[in-house]
Amino acid sequence: MRRLLAVLVPSAASLILATTVSGGSGTTYADVAPILNDKCAGCHSIGGIAPFSLASASDAHAHAQLIKAATQARVMPPWPPGRDSKPFVGQGHRQLTSRELDVIARWVDGGARVGSGTVAPPKTHAPKGFAFEPRHAYLPRPQVGLDDYHCTLIDPKLAKGQMVTAAHVLPGRPNIVHHVIIYELRPADVPAARSMNAASGGNGWTCFGGPGVGDDDIDHGRWLGVWVPGKTNDAFPTGTGMRLPKGAALVVQIHYNLIHQARPDRTRISLEFAPPEVKVKALETKQYFAPIELPCPAGVKNPLCKRSAAIAYLRKAYGADSAATPDQLLQFCGEQLPAAAGNTTTCDRRLDGATTIYSVLGHMHVRGVDVRVELNPGRRGATLLHIPAWNFHWQDFYTLKKPIHAPAGSIVRVTCRYDNSLGRQPIVGGKRLPPRYVLWGEGTTDEMCLGVLQTGVTPQR
Repeated sequence: MRRLLAVLVPSAASLILATTVSGGSGTTYADVAPILNDKCAGCHSIGGIAPFSLASASDAHAHAQLIKAATQARVMPPWPPGRDSKPFVGQGHRQLTSRELDVIARWVDGGARVGSGTVAPPKTHAPKGFAFEPRHAYLPRPQVGLDDYHCTLIDPKLAKGQMVTAAHVLPGRPNIVHHVIIYELRPADVPAARSMNAASGGNGWTCFGGPGVGDDDIDHGRWLGVWVPGKTNDAFPTGTGMRLPKGAALVVQIHYNLIHQARPDRTRISLEFAPPEVKVKALETKQYFAPIELPCPAGVKNPLCKRSAAIAYLRKAYGADSAATPDQLLQFCGEQLPAAAGNTTTCDRRLDGATTIYSVLGHMHVRGVDVRVELNPGRRGATLLHIPAWNFHWQDFYTLKKPIHAPAGSIVRVTCRYDNSLGRQPIVGGKRLPPRYVLWGEGTTDEMCLGVLQTGVTPQR
């Protein structure tokens, strides 16, 4: 986002440009504050994911030119889904109206005046329900390259089962947290997790891939909640929830990417539970993968451009399971090399039973360009989510305005497109990495192609 705003406002001088245009002379901060508080402050808050806060009049005045440039270009507030996506809940709330754009422009052109009126700060909503904060801060350490996957055990000691209606994650260091996944551990797996935690003195364990305990297959266990950069929606769709049975525990996996300096982190989570008298429909999280086989750019030849070198890197970095994943994905999706190698990948997966789809998320890393999740692709199908200009820093679960019934046997297709050219290689330590053959991997400089659906629980056959 910083790079994008730098393009919109190309010089530092423009940030301090005197704004004396008289057209907006009657507009003050009191006029724009409701807009900023409603549409912007959710991310532009103190400690939020945005690079600066808009919690006060002085904050807004200091960034007035940036606010106008970004809103007029319609890049802020961000709304990544394309028009061919299904309508989503809150879509209008994330987009500025023509009137709101006009008010902001008139305020900036009139000098971004603060005025003398008192304006209430943006509302903050404290998470409710069960809250967890680590007793000690964790200092991430590079385990592989610049990545550290750290798992923490949380035992809520529930006397009875609960329905979770929202899973809040509050990253302590958003600039180094790549993602957070809250896994549910079945009661039978809790003793093993306790033993692993005790072996580290209660400080958690390294856990590339999944939680490292319990149901840790290719789907990496049951997700109860997730946080990714740009995520603003923590609540599950209205009238739904995730089951958390009596005796279950949680594993919180935090992926730290240490492109920025490592600092002690105390990421917090909280879960909201449905009142006992309220009936909610049970949800489950389903993951849909596609293989990653990105060759080096045409004409580039170096040892890293061999697939065998990429497999060797995965084995050394993350272990034998990660090294086997690329071939497993090819087999799972019915693909074969060399036809599967290229900048676009796709995979179809058939639903075991009828279900209702409530929300959808797409996930790639920094080489991603375009991601699409479809149901029954073809003339009678539907594009659930299409993000035509992928930005790793703006990801979210999008709740369908109208849930979609998917009959048994329906096909879910995920398609991802990448740019592995010389100019799109990740920059680490101020230097661009050399091109290489890229496979599915856990690190930020590796890649993933993932569609995630929150659906009604499919009856067991």
